[in-house]
Amino acid sequence: DQASVDARNAIDLLWLTPSVRARFENAGRISAEAALEVGLVGPAARASGLERDARREFKAGVYRDIVFTPPTQPDGNVQARAWVRWLEIQQSISLIRQLLDRVEQGYSLACGAAALDLAPNAAVVSVVEGWRGEICHVAITDSQGRFRSYKIVDPSFHNWMGLALALRNQQISDFPLCNKSFNLSYCGHDL
Repeated sequence: DQASVDARNAIDLLWLTPSVRARFENAGRISAEAALEVGLVGPAARASGLERDARREFKAGVYRDIVFTPPTQPDGNVQARAWVRWLEIQQSISLIRQLLDRVEQGYSLACGAAALDLAPNAAVVSVVEGWRGEICHVAITDSQGRFRSYKIVDPSFHNWMGLALALRNQQISDFPLCNKSFNLSYCGHDL
């Protein structure tokens, strides 16, 4: 509960500052069409009005039993990306409370993961929702069932083009603001 109060205090300060809101509203807009075309994922996509969330699209674990709607905003600007983040913080707190209530009622959060022998000559794709968006894992085994290759595609790989779009026709002084509104991983692009 204290985390919720602390987050609320910080966000109130942010949203109640007129100069911050003016900067956020006028910087880094990406339309839903452009976001879809370049393949934005996670909060960056949702801030342009796209309802993309791997937790809903590929339900697994506790997400099979939990009903939630990923927050979206239609404006696609820095303010929309910040607002989606704020809504996701609130939603995360709510989801944690729901899960804790279930645990108190005897619900198990265990996913049943165990050490498994890997199938030989196989390929497996796994998609999960991380805090930046969709993370894709691809594993390929050899004839002995050992990893031949393992590739991780970080959400930043998809979202860097969004930053480039957000900066078109913007002032150079908007770069840091737009950049941090995406909060991309530099090494995540190179994975």
